[in-house]
This record gives sequence, structure tokens and C-alpha cells, in this order.
Amino acid sequence: MTIEQKLAAAEALVASASAERDDLRATVEKLTVGSASEVEALKIEAAVKDAKVIDLECSIAASVKQVEELTAKVAELSAVQISASAEAAAIVAKVGVAAVDLPQGDSPVRATDSEIAQEYASMPFGKERTEFLKKNRSAIFKATK
Repeated sequence: MTIEQKLAAAEALVASASAERDDLRATVEKLTVGSASEVEALKIEAAVKDAKVIDLECSIAASVKQVEELTAKVAELSAVQISASAEAAAIVAKVGVAAVDLPQGDSPVRATDSEIAQEYASMPFGKERTEFLKKNRSAIFKATK
């Protein structure tokens, strides 16, 4: 091989190495820029989530405070209700009428007019039946119409 050929081969190797170096440099720059933009996006996303967490913590604190206030209000109203019942009982006692406790919970289910009429019809004649008629006259006559 001659010197000119060696020089040409060396120049080809240098050109090839330069091209490879330029490709590697472009790849490194692309990865650096891409990762830097990804890092910035992640930082922004983390900041948004931090702000949301702070907002939610404030909302929870406000809700807890509201629950405490409402619990205190319920206790206060319950105390007033008990004293109102006691005051009503005292007023009724002053008038001379015995206080009657109202039933608590759901009211009993009322029978239909036809059920009341059927019960009346099935009763044997006597005082009980007459009392039942006096008590439920309206329902019995409505059912027979």
C-alpha cells in the first residue's frame, strides 16, 4: 500500500469516526433535552398535585370543623328539646291534667275501611261489637257504600 492509499484510508477512517461522533453527540443532546423536558413536566405535575393535596387538606379541616359545630348544635338543640318537654309537662300539671307520653317511633299501621268492616262483621253480637261500631262507625259505613 502506498502512502497516498494509506492517507486516503486514514482520511476515510477519520471521516467515519467524525460522522459517528456527530451521531453520538446528536443522540446525547436529544436524550438530554428530552429528559430535561420530562423532568420539568414531572416537576410541574408534582407541584400541581401538591397544590391539590393542600387544597384537599384544607377542605378536610373545614369539614371536620363543620362536623364539630353541627355536633355541638345538635347537643344544644337536644338539651332545649328536653327542657321544652319538661316545661310542657309542668304547664299541663298546673292546669290539673295528667300528662300523657306520646308513643315514640313509627305510628301503628291503620287498617283499611274494608278491613275494619270485615272485622266488625266477624264479631259476635254484644257490648264489644257495639263499642267497636261506635269507635269505627265512619270507616264501616264507608266500606259498605
